[in-house]
Amino acid sequence: MRRTAALNDTPLYCLDAFGERAEQSLFYIETLQEHLQRHPFVSKSHRHDFYLGLYVSRGIGTHTIDFVDYPVKSNSFYLMTPGQVHSWNLSPETDGYFFFFVPAFYQMGQQESDLTAFPFFQSFHPSPYIQLPGCDSVIDLIIQEMLKEYKTPPQARPDLPLLRSYLEVVLRKLARERDVSVRGDGTPNATHKLRKLEELINHHYRELKQPHEYAELMNLSASYLNNVCKAVVGKTLSDLIHARIILEAKRFFSYADLTISQVAVKLNFADPSYFIRFFKKHTGLTPEQFREQINRPL
Repeated sequence: MRRTAALNDTPLYCLDAFGERAEQSLFYIETLQEHLQRHPFVSKSHRHDFYLGLYVSRGIGTHTIDFVDYPVKSNSFYLMTPGQVHSWNLSPETDGYFFFFVPAFYQMGQQESDLTAFPFFQSFHPSPYIQLPGCDSVIDLIIQEMLKEYKTPPQARPDLPLLRSYLEVVLRKLARERDVSVRGDGTPNATHKLRKLEELINHHYRELKQPHEYAELMNLSASYLNNVCKAVVGKTLSDLIHARIILEAKRFFSYADLTISQVAVKLNFADPSYFIRFFKKHTGLTPEQFREQINRPL
């Protein structure tokens, strides 16, 4: 039975929304055309509680991920983390593959396996779109093999370690294609700290808004952590905290029928007037102007 949860009035889909095998395997793969036909509920803006990969083998259109429009072209890839909101506008002939998985599937008992090691899964380096220079026969073949293995007869079970190995190869090849510009201090130690900070901000951004609060959680000084942020991603610690708050505010204003005061409360701002000033400072728009821009009345 399809299960969804509401968050910001945006549907949140879990793996069991896509069948019993997906729920049991912690993994799912299907052709794009078949996926859209079987699950028409994904045609509107939504989010997932799992990682997502979309490979477009042919077609054109637009894929919108967290308010950014990305072109849809042949041989393009889109990789998303849990919680991101997306929608699309695709030409009728567009086809390819969707695959979904949860962290437990990727780790498969290997605690050192860290998905945030891939640049397209790092929120401080937002890069969900990868345009392959041409048809990558290896990636194409592996994805076809993934689909074939996943669709073993009902009485049999997919070889999950094999599926996981296929996934690892695809992600590693895509990471190689991704042009990542590493700033200043890109040492493993600094990168590890940024990944931990990313996790903490995503978990605490509603109640913790000061740099020193995150530094304390990491047993570091605020000045040192701020220097790491500037060296690795070129932004201050405050910039990263504020960007996460603004992203969630935009999601509320786009997908939920809430007043400005209600959004301020949900984001733990005691004063709606201060929240309005905060939003305008970081977006250049008032909440009213932002909703007008996306054609959502207040």
